[in-house]
Amino acid sequence: MKRQLVLYLDNCVFSELLKPGATTMRKNFGALPHRIAFSDVHITEMRTNHEEYSTLLNELDAVFVRNPGQVHERHDPISSLDPAVPEKRFSNYFEFSPAYEAFYEMLAPLHHLMGGQREKTMDQVAKETERAVSNSLTKLLGSQLVGNSVEISNALKGATESLTSIEVSDTRKSVESHVSAVREGDPMREMDPIEKVHHVLSKLSEIEQRGFLDKYPEKFAQLRTLETGELSGFACALFGMGLTKRKGKFIGSHQSQKFAAQVRDAQHIEEASRCDCFITFDKDASALAASTFAYAGFPTQTLLLKTQ
Repeated sequence: MKRQLVLYLDNCVFSELLKPGATTMRKNFGALPHRIAFSDVHITEMRTNHEEYSTLLNELDAVFVRNPGQVHERHDPISSLDPAVPEKRFSNYFEFSPAYEAFYEMLAPLHHLMGGQREKTMDQVAKETERAVSNSLTKLLGSQLVGNSVEISNALKGATESLTSIEVSDTRKSVESHVSAVREGDPMREMDPIEKVHHVLSKLSEIEQRGFLDKYPEKFAQLRTLETGELSGFACALFGMGLTKRKGKFIGSHQSQKFAAQVRDAQHIEEASRCDCFITFDKDASALAASTFAYAGFPTQTLLLKTQ
């Protein structure tokens, strides 16, 4: 008897399955002799339409992918599959949503440093982030925040001071120069996933390349235990260095939302690393996932679907 595979669907696939004309597609996915999987990252993305998504997840008899090493803050490559119970998972999300909001609010300085929100200074971005995170924590903790308000306030102010000391202009020029060198002439079009990573790293200075390889040698996930979030951080680093396109994530009215979506793509990749296959309609997400899995040393495959 063949083993059931665990298929991790990108959120864009679930979104496509919700469309009125996707009846045949839903039946085909539902008839697969494998398990359809989702994670906490999906819950964040599905929150605004949670009732329809709950119905869909139940219809597909989906399973929830959980990191069994989470309690020890380490990445466990073994997949723990739990019952879907999407209604309960959405309920938990809404209860603690300010914590999720605080996490994404903290991305603003990184986004600015990499080229976003150019009309602002780092001082402005840091102070706005401090206020936003403080407001989210107040919503989450309420009266419990009062007793710890001084420590939390000092921690946020300390982070703000550290951020405002960063030389944004030089860092941004270095990042953009590297990305330009990586993508000039579209050289990665015919490269395999690992070749793309080698190409991206080859454009770093000798010192930068050595430092990166010391921490992330090829197949690094097979050489040591990873911390929770480390693989998504690695995927974000590949994106930041130009492995996939930056279009719309650093310019335009929706750049902050698109950058946050890019971070969630990296989080999906980490969650999918415990599954057999990552399935998406997103070409860039597929390319980033394939390179991350191949270089880090995960057997997870990627499947890029084509829209009808």
